[in-house]
Amino acid sequence: MNLYLPIEILNREFQSKLLIAMESASRGMKVYMGRLVPYLKRDHFAPGIVLQKSITPSLERLKELKNYKKKNFVVTSLDEEVGLFELDNNDYSRLRYSNQSLELADKVFTWGKYDYNNLCKKFKRYKKKFILSGNPRLDFWKKDFDFFFENKKLKYKDYIFFSLNFSFLVSKKEFNKYLTFLKDSDYVNRGYGIKTAIKEREDSNKMFKKFSKLITTLSKQTNLKIIVRPHPTEKLKNYNFLKKFKNVKVIREGNISEWIYYAKTVVHSSCTGGLEASIRGRPTISYLPFKSSHGHQFADSYSIKTKNLNECLNTIKKVTKDNKKIKKYDLKSIKFRAHNFSSNKPSYKIIANEFIKLMNLNKIKNHNNDLFLKFKFKLRDLRSKILKNKYGTIKFSIFDKDETLKIFEIFKKLNPKFNDLTIDFIKKDIIQIKNNG
Repeated sequence: MNLYLPIEILNREFQSKLLIAMESASRGMKVYMGRLVPYLKRDHFAPGIVLQKSITPSLERLKELKNYKKKNFVVTSLDEEVGLFELDNNDYSRLRYSNQSLELADKVFTWGKYDYNNLCKKFKRYKKKFILSGNPRLDFWKKDFDFFFENKKLKYKDYIFFSLNFSFLVSKKEFNKYLTFLKDSDYVNRGYGIKTAIKEREDSNKMFKKFSKLITTLSKQTNLKIIVRPHPTEKLKNYNFLKKFKNVKVIREGNISEWIYYAKTVVHSSCTGGLEASIRGRPTISYLPFKSSHGHQFADSYSIKTKNLNECLNTIKKVTKDNKKIKKYDLKSIKFRAHNFSSNKPSYKIIANEFIKLMNLNKIKNHNNDLFLKFKFKLRDLRSKILKNKYGTIKFSIFDKDETLKIFEIFKKLNPKFNDLTIDFIKKDIIQIKNNG
C-alpha cells in the first residue's frame, strides 16, 4: 500500500516523518514524503494512507478530507500544532476537531494521555479512532537518540542558544490576511477570537523587543558564541540588527533538537524548544519580563525563571561559568502530556504499526507508476525553471540532497532492516523511500 507523509515545515517535521517512513517502508509500504498535498488533490497519486498534519474543521480542510474519502484514501492525522500544550483558555479540541472532520478520519494519533483523554471525553462517539502514540518529534528528546546528534555534528558547540517563537512578527497587511483566514476558517466561531489574536500579536512584538535588548546586551558582555534560532515561519530580515555583533549568528538551518544538543545553555520565553532543552538536561533559562499571552506557559515548567534583564543576564553568566547541570525534575506532568516518555516503544514505531494494521485491513492495491511520476515532475521542474517561478515557501522549498542522504544513513543505525532501504528524489520537494530487500 502507498503511504503519503505531507510536510508543511521542513525543519520541524522532516526527521520525525523520515523515521515513520523508514519503519513503514521496511515493513512493506511504498512511502512518499514532501510537498504532496497539491498533487494528491490533483490525482497524481494512487489511493493509500495519508497522514494529515491536522483535521481542523475549516471549509477548505473538510473539502480536502471528503475528496480523499471519495477517492478511497485512508485518512489519518497527527496534529502538529496542539496536543502537548493547552491553547490558553480556549478549548483546543473545539478549535482543531469536529464531529464532521472526525467522521472523515480513520485514525487520529494523539500526543499523550492529556490529549487522548480530552478528545475521548469531547468526542465519545469516535473514541476507537484515537490512538495514544506520542509525536515522533519527541522521540529525539530521549537519550536513545543521542547517537543521532553525535553523528550529526554541527559547525559550532558550547554556545548560548536562544530558542525563539515570534511567529507574529509580520506586517499589518500580513496580519490582516491572517485575521481574514481566522474568519474564513471559522476559528472565530469555534473560540479563537480576533481580540485574542490581536493581543497575542501585541505581546509577541513586545517580547521580541525585550529579547532584542537581552541579546544585544549579552553579546557585549560575553565571549561565547550566541546562536539565535527564529521561529520556522519568521523572516530572517527581522534579525538584521544583529549582523553587527560578531559573536551572534542567526541560524534557521537544521532541526532545533540538533542545536539544543550542542548548546551550553538555552534561553527562551514559553517556547517548545525551551521545554525540550530542560527535559534533556540542558541549563535552561526562561525570560518572562512581563505577564504575557505569548507562547505556552507549560514550556517554562522546568526552566530557571527570570523576570528582568539584569536577573536574566546574571543567570546566563552564572550557568555558563559554572557549567551548571540542571537539577533532575519529576517528569510526571510531561509523561502525562507526551506518551514518548511513558512508553517503552518509540512513537514512530507505534504510528507505523497502526499503518500496517490499516494496510492489512483495507487491502488497497493501487500502485503509482513511479517512472511516469518522475517524468511528469521533471517537466514541471523544467517549466518552473524556465518561468523563473519561486520554488516553495519559507516553510519548505526543496530537499537538500546531501543533507537528506546524510540523515538517512545515520537513521540506518537504528535497525538492520533499514539497510535495504533507498531514497529516490522524484521531485525537488518529494522523495520516495523504497525497500529493495
